[in-house]
Amino acid sequence: MSDDRGDLGEFRHFEEGVRMSLRDQADKVSPNHRLGAILASEGPKRRTGYWIAGVAAIFVLVAALSVGFLLQNHNQMSTASGAAAPVQKDQSGNGAPVTPEAATRAPSTSTDSTAPWAMPVYEVVTGTSTLPWLLNRTFFSVPDPGDRVARVQAAVTTLLSGTTYGKQIGIYNYQQPWTAGTTAAVTVTDTQIGIVLNQAGATGLSAAQQRIAVQSLVWTATAAAQLTVPVTIQVDGGKAIFATKPAGNYARPDPTQSYMDLVPIWADNPTPGSTVKVPVTVTGQACVFEAQFAWQLLQGSSVVTSGSAMASIACPDYGTYTITLGSLPTGTYTIRLYDTSMKDGSVAYETRVTFTVS
Repeated sequence: MSDDRGDLGEFRHFEEGVRMSLRDQADKVSPNHRLGAILASEGPKRRTGYWIAGVAAIFVLVAALSVGFLLQNHNQMSTASGAAAPVQKDQSGNGAPVTPEAATRAPSTSTDSTAPWAMPVYEVVTGTSTLPWLLNRTFFSVPDPGDRVARVQAAVTTLLSGTTYGKQIGIYNYQQPWTAGTTAAVTVTDTQIGIVLNQAGATGLSAAQQRIAVQSLVWTATAAAQLTVPVTIQVDGGKAIFATKPAGNYARPDPTQSYMDLVPIWADNPTPGSTVKVPVTVTGQACVFEAQFAWQLLQGSSVVTSGSAMASIACPDYGTYTITLGSLPTGTYTIRLYDTSMKDGSVAYETRVTFTVS
């Protein structure tokens, strides 16, 4: 069932139908506490002492004054220190759905060009049997370019070239739909992102592959800008982006359909080729059946350890996960994350990240 991910939409519709039916039944219930009958059957009432009412009134007055004092003190403290910003869960949260869009707000918003920036890039990779190409998100730690235009430019350039600061990005099952030498000029406003390519994408791609290639630009640009806005893609000379993809406005799919663009599992940490220290943990997001998938830690072709992991929520939502590897000897390792089919147990999707423990 994992590889027939479209079936999950049917489960969602079924679930909503059950909820609506239960809600309709609950609306028909009219609770009767029989208050009138109870009062009618009561014996002679004893007179409540007036002193009790007096004490109650004094208690209410003292409580009201105390609450008023506390509220005034809190307001003064808030005014002095500034209002607290609302807390927003990102990919490190637990127990709640995390949209890929919200997760991209995790990188630093510092404008200090000397500070590192977690640059989000949505690369095209091999997908599943039903969705042959999908998008894998990777955060690359790079010097912060400064403003959002420079950030989008850096992320899109990395996507088109397949390199960052002259180094190959090294993503497992990476696919490159853009012809060598492709560059882009970007513009960013609060309501629109513009990308102008110097040449069209590669030829010979299927319509599905062309769609994912265009979406790789859309997801990367909006994530780098931290904006969910339309992306206008054009090609010099008024050419089409691909044979079946004309220049124009494009946007991310509805959040409930994100799994049609994104890989079922990805790792945010460690990143490919990174060096980490113990204790080692693997974190990321997953959209898999019943929120569960398998993993192996490899050295070369040898399995060091293995197990299963649980995301915070099941597909079609993306949940967060954490795999604790603990203290590992120094060396180079590969974490293999994979989802198996409920039909026959075959591997429906897998990704691998190689890293070094220092």
